[in-house]
Amino acid sequence: MNILHIDSCALGDHSTSRQITAAAIAALTAENEQATVLYRDLAASPLSHASGPLLQVISQRWDADIPMNAELRAEALQSASLLQEFQDADVVVLGAPMHNFSVPSTLKAWMDRLLELQLAAGRRPADLHLVLVTAGCTVMGLQSEDELLDNHEIQLKAAFQFMGVSRLHLVRKLHDLAPALVAFQHAA
Repeated sequence: MNILHIDSCALGDHSTSRQITAAAIAALTAENEQATVLYRDLAASPLSHASGPLLQVISQRWDADIPMNAELRAEALQSASLLQEFQDADVVVLGAPMHNFSVPSTLKAWMDRLLELQLAAGRRPADLHLVLVTAGCTVMGLQSEDELLDNHEIQLKAAFQFMGVSRLHLVRKLHDLAPALVAFQHAA
């Protein structure tokens, strides 16, 4: 089993989403000693935000008037590598907390690359399970925390469905993890 573990919360190891993703990885690897885990911390090693030229390159709409430099070529190769990591995974455990009413910008940069590449390559089903951890909403205001997380999750689900993910398991709190993993095991 190939597991891709992605954290994106900038708050460090004390963040709820990181604690839940770590618990998910511990449970999955305890059940499968053959599992390999590829870890990517988008907060500690952020990707650059997708520039116009990068989006043109990865979406295969390159304007020949823009010079192709080594930095842009490296960004395009890194983007292709990120998509390959995603496609090679049997399970993706993704910490996608809400920060200021949206996903962390580092996660958005990752998603921008994958979405553009998927669109350019022709959408195809992603044969993986996604454990999506959306914990971290502590915003109070006009809407309740649950309403804000509902909206947050709707947007994330739409993006991952666009990428072909049909087996998505949502986790908001640590006690939601066990039922999500049971659902994953029954679906596997």
